[in-house]
Amino acid sequence: MFKLGEYEEVEAADIAAYLKDAGVRVELKPSISASMESAVYLEGRSKELRERVEDFGVYDRYIEALKTALAEAEDADDFLYRYLSNLDPLWKKKKEETLGFLEGRSIALEESASPEEMMERTADILEKLSALQFLDAALELNEIEVEGDPRSELGDDPLLRIPIDPDDCDPEDELLRSVLAVHLDKRVEVRLDEMTTPLAKNVDEEFLDEHAEEYYMISSIGMTIERVLYPPIDSKKIDLEEFRGLLVFEEDMEDFTMVVDGTAVAEEIARTLKKEGVIKIKGDKIAWKK
Repeated sequence: MFKLGEYEEVEAADIAAYLKDAGVRVELKPSISASMESAVYLEGRSKELRERVEDFGVYDRYIEALKTALAEAEDADDFLYRYLSNLDPLWKKKKEETLGFLEGRSIALEESASPEEMMERTADILEKLSALQFLDAALELNEIEVEGDPRSELGDDPLLRIPIDPDDCDPEDELLRSVLAVHLDKRVEVRLDEMTTPLAKNVDEEFLDEHAEEYYMISSIGMTIERVLYPPIDSKKIDLEEFRGLLVFEEDMEDFTMVVDGTAVAEEIARTLKKEGVIKIKGDKIAWKK
């Protein structure tokens, strides 16, 4: 079997549907995968953190925005809107512009933007993410609920969690916290029957648009199989090294040349062909049955 890759469940099903319609035999193999990320924080009262964090002015802005939102908001949605608006009155307009670009509606705008402007937009997005992470931690640590009526007090010396570079702090600091987050996800491995991969050339054009990388990977194995379904013109019997040579080739595509090197999987492909009754193997000799 040819392992195409691992995907989220919906994407795997989408890929499989296209390929099955083209006649390719597909096997979906669900599994659980784990990913990890680590982070280091200083966690404590704002007065304690102020003494340890150099640029605490950034967090003063977050604190004031949070206090104002808690005092004025009528519900959870209004609370988040007020919090972000206190930090940047234009945040919603910027969000719509960014979404428009990601959805392909603002290509002209992006083409006219200078590298400096693009960097500013990226920095602005990262700053908003930092502000939202600060908000989530502050609400959790100070046990503040914003569902329903969010109006409440943060206090003069709230508990805060601030990310920090471990090289910039005392490893013995009592406020230092290290977190290792492990995320468990369902993944689906998409595997293809090698002998049917040549049929991928019949796949719907939408598949090429949506999954171009997968299409060319499948095409490479499909072309490889097609090259060895029948013996070379000059001999029906060759040795393994000659067989390896058949698995190195170039193919002219519409806009480029595809170079394929299958020498590392020669034995696997030979075993597949033997299983399908295409060839016989004796020692290092390979002979085609037809």
